[in-house]
Amino acid sequence: MTIVTTAYAVDPSVTRRQKIENRIASRAVSALLAAGYWLAVCQGDEEEQPATTLKREIMRDLGECDEDRLIVYNADLTRIGWVHLVYGNAGWDVISDYTTNLEPQLIPASQYAENL
Repeated sequence: MTIVTTAYAVDPSVTRRQKIENRIASRAVSALLAAGYWLAVCQGDEEEQPATTLKREIMRDLGECDEDRLIVYNADLTRIGWVHLVYGNAGWDVISDYTTNLEPQLIPASQYAENL
């Protein structure tokens, strides 16, 4: 028997969706970092966090709002694109939009989402 420690029961479908969103976002972040990019998280209407190459920090900042933008910078910290993440839909569709120049780097995340 599972004991629920919160004031409400968590819907298993919500937990499943959140795990899917996290896996897809994690693949996108990994691929962008592997390509040598720096990433900054912009949560909703808030100012963006400082750009970093530390996946742990990026993933920590994702998912705190209904939507995030990953702002993508090249090695000299020139902004080159963005990825818009929207949470709370089906899960596989968490990558809502992105600048097309990043499409090659987002292939691992897109293929994972398509296979769900």
